[in-house]
Amino acid sequence: MKADLAQLYETITKTHPNPYLYCTKEQLDSAFISANNMVLTPQSIFDYSMVISNFLQNIRDSHTFFNPRDLLVLSGNNYKIAPFYLKKIDANFYLSKVFKKTLPVGVEVLEVGKLTVDSLYRLASALCPKESYTESALIEITSRMMGIVFNVRNVKDKIQMKYVNLNGDTLITQLHRIKSNKLLNDEEWQTPKTISYEFLDDVAYLRIFSFEAANEKRFKKTIDRFFRKVENSYVSSIVIDIRENRGGFILLLEHLLSYINTSGKTFDLTYSYKRSDLDRFETLSKLKKMDFIKKAKRVYPRGMISKEYDFFNSPKGTVSHILYEKQLSNRRDYVFDGKCSLYINGLSMSASVLLATWFKETNRGKVIGTPCFGSSQGTHGNPATIFLKYSGLPISISTLKLTPKNTQSENFGDIQMDKTIRFTKKDLRMGKDPFEKELSTD
Repeated sequence: MKADLAQLYETITKTHPNPYLYCTKEQLDSAFISANNMVLTPQSIFDYSMVISNFLQNIRDSHTFFNPRDLLVLSGNNYKIAPFYLKKIDANFYLSKVFKKTLPVGVEVLEVGKLTVDSLYRLASALCPKESYTESALIEITSRMMGIVFNVRNVKDKIQMKYVNLNGDTLITQLHRIKSNKLLNDEEWQTPKTISYEFLDDVAYLRIFSFEAANEKRFKKTIDRFFRKVENSYVSSIVIDIRENRGGFILLLEHLLSYINTSGKTFDLTYSYKRSDLDRFETLSKLKKMDFIKKAKRVYPRGMISKEYDFFNSPKGTVSHILYEKQLSNRRDYVFDGKCSLYINGLSMSASVLLATWFKETNRGKVIGTPCFGSSQGTHGNPATIFLKYSGLPISISTLKLTPKNTQSENFGDIQMDKTIRFTKKDLRMGKDPFEKELSTD
């Protein structure tokens, strides 16, 4: 375990573009010493993963983390779990989803197995990634993780849930279980990587579940098709919904922006890289690397690719900050100049944070919902995965930091909402999305 910790610490310092953005070197070193002191005696793989997570949380980068869901994979195909999601409202926890619909959504949950929901929340908090100082979103992320954390810790055949029904009675029900490998392939329990849209009177609604599309061309064509319909319809406003969108490719975000960028300004991001064995250039295939070098030499020293080529030729450990000023455009040369709103919540992260920041900095429209998992100081990206030598735990480590050039605030906390919308107990119990009411009045 100590050897794995040493491997992790060394890889972070060699790979991460700035592990000391939200903590000092002394604080990270102190956390490393504390982690080593916690493994002086044998630990279960679950407890060891908590040690790893506690250490990584000091960096406050949600792209540099251990995902407890990976423990399900390590547990084998026959490991059974009882899937459920909880939502924290005020000081209590309410069921928002459960496998086989064993219980009514919206009931207050008191215990799962032998764990009280408060103790389960503390466990999930110990395994939850952190991002800057976004405390509001952290509550949403931690609550969402409670189900998965319970299941990776639980080894019992029967799982019971104690809850309070709508009549105020305290009851206990046994939950249905499923093999973990089947759940990981169950579309109902996985975040879709698709786009959907609909037109409601003069409002066009666009839901983007992820910027990490399985097919980039199809993603762009869907965006093109949506805005073509917007142009040919009597649409006065657009609502872009990126709740639970955990990010993806910046190029796809830029394609979306090209249709709503009424200012005509470039989308400016500073990319901070550290030259390492895991950076974006080292992970290119041999053919792609040869193609990159050939293109760079052809135009050197002109163009952005020349700056990347200089970084490519720099010694390992070099940190470079390259400003990308992207001219936003689409083939149809169309920009919607009507009213535009953005729906977001605490499960929106990475590229979604950049979109929320862009909305605020350009005053493009209202940002509605709850604060996303990131600040106006940008996000990290391009995480590389390493496997710890002895435990086999997979760890993601950022190789890139993206910072908006025009950020006007030094705020490292929550991006403020123009209007806050949260789920209530009544919303859960009635199966209503509170954003639908906002949509009808937009």
